Amino acid sequence: MSGFSVALSPAGLISQQLIKQLGGLQGARVFKIAGVRRLLKTYGLRTSFNKKGALQLIAGKDPENPEYNFNNHQDLFIGGSRIGSGLRPDGVFSHLIETGLFRLGVELTCANCRMSSWVSLDTLKQQVLCELCGYKYDATSQLVGSDWHYRRSGVLGTEKNAQGAVPVVLTLQQLDTNLHGSFNDDLYYPSLNLKPLNDATLPVCEIDFVWLSRQRHSRKTTVVIGECKDRGPIKLHEFKKDIKNLRIVADSFPRKRYKTFVLLTKLSPFTNEEIELAESLNDEYRQRAILLTQRELEPYSIYEWTKREFEIKHSCSTPEDLAAVTAQMYFSKKRQ
Repeated sequence: MSGFSVALSPAGLISQQLIKQLGGLQGARVFKIAGVRRLLKTYGLRTSFNKKGALQLIAGKDPENPEYNFNNHQDLFIGGSRIGSGLRPDGVFSHLIETGLFRLGVELTCANCRMSSWVSLDTLKQQVLCELCGYKYDATSQLVGSDWHYRRSGVLGTEKNAQGAVPVVLTLQQLDTNLHGSFNDDLYYPSLNLKPLNDATLPVCEIDFVWLSRQRHSRKTTVVIGECKDRGPIKLHEFKKDIKNLRIVADSFPRKRYKTFVLLTKLSPFTNEEIELAESLNDEYRQRAILLTQRELEPYSIYEWTKREFEIKHSCSTPEDLAAVTAQMYFSKKRQ
């Protein structure tokens, strides 16, 4: 990025740790399931829940997307499940435990202060020291009839803003699945802080990821810079600023050496105002804006579900294809 110094942001470190905890980018497939994302949002850092409540969220309908159904993911391969065997909510929850995204424990009531607290399996004993009042009590009778309760753990259990990493790693997973193999080499970095070197007109900003690829039989390197949002709502003035900064960053790559694209993802549909702003990233000679929603991020193939609504005319194995489909879906005067 000409004119900028680049450094991994704190959010980038969280994303990297999450990818490592999941066993790589393809481990982020579990976030394709809307119920898993809803489970992470429903219970905070210090809120515990039981298995029944978790399974209801994982398998339940998405209130903001009535057409969503857990059965859409029957062929999703995660953990030890096999394609075609039929993915089940309890198998998904077991996978979340095995990857360390949640920890086992129990809810116990102190015999002295009568306050309830969660105790992890790693520290559980019959004689329990209350973390609230410091009183030591015998928890045997409670343990006999107790059910397991769970809490977020790992990077999602230590950082209150770590959930912002979920749309980032999910987007990178989808790029890895659908664009991998179309290039000789590809490389990505999540969440980078950019600072201008000498030009005071350039912004200090952050991008959610950069994806670098060298196409076969091409002298140019393909660059995709991304901005990833959760469901929203997105504050329009902030989105305008994001678009302006992304345009400046994209323009900083010399066109003789790079083909640059800007990818915007959102785990809900884009509004008309957001679409209009995104279209401004294109110009008369370049289609470089790519828009993806949960409709494109949740299936295995990027436009598998989108084809139910649009006649997709491209194989969609390159950023050029994604930008062309985006223009077809969102920017054409006559929508197909």
